[in-house]
Amino acid sequence: MSETPRLLVRRFTPGDLDDFLAYQSDPEVRRHLPGTPMTREQAADYLRVQAGLDERAPGAWHGYAVQHLADDRVIGDIGVWLPAEPAGVPDIGFQFHPACHGRGYAREAVRAFLPHVFETLALPRITATCAPANTASQALMKRLDMRLLSATSQDIQYGLTREQWQRHG
Repeated sequence: MSETPRLLVRRFTPGDLDDFLAYQSDPEVRRHLPGTPMTREQAADYLRVQAGLDERAPGAWHGYAVQHLADDRVIGDIGVWLPAEPAGVPDIGFQFHPACHGRGYAREAVRAFLPHVFETLALPRITATCAPANTASQALMKRLDMRLLSATSQDIQYGLTREQWQRHG
C-alpha cells in the first residue's frame, strides 16, 4: 500500500498473528485503549477479516499492518474507522510495540497512511481520538498538524481536513 525507507504499511495477513499478539496484548500498549487484549483465536479471526475486508466497507475498522523492513516484522498497526452513516467522520488510530515507541515509527506510518485516506478513499476529513493521559499520541497529532477539536475528561479529539493535509503534507 505505502512504503517509507523503514516501513511498509500493508494489509494484514494471517501470518502476522505472532507479531500482532506481541504488541496488541502488551500492558504498555493497552493502558490507553478501551477493552481487553484479544485472545489468540480472536486475533486470528481479526487478521483474517482484515486481510479480506473491502477497503471502502462502511461501518468497519480497516486495520493495516506496519512492517519494519529491516527486521521483516510487524511492529504495529494503523487504521481508519469508516462510519456507516454518511454524516459520520472517519477516525484514525494506531498502536505500536513498546520497543518501538519514541523512534518516529508512528509518525512515519501515519504520514505514509494519509495519502491512502485522503487520495485513495477520498475522505474529506478525519479525526483521531485518544485518552487525555495519552500525551504521546496528543504530541504526535500536533506534529501531524492536526487541530484540537474537543477535550473532555474521557477523550481528546484532533482533526485534519484533506485541504490542511495538502498544505502541510
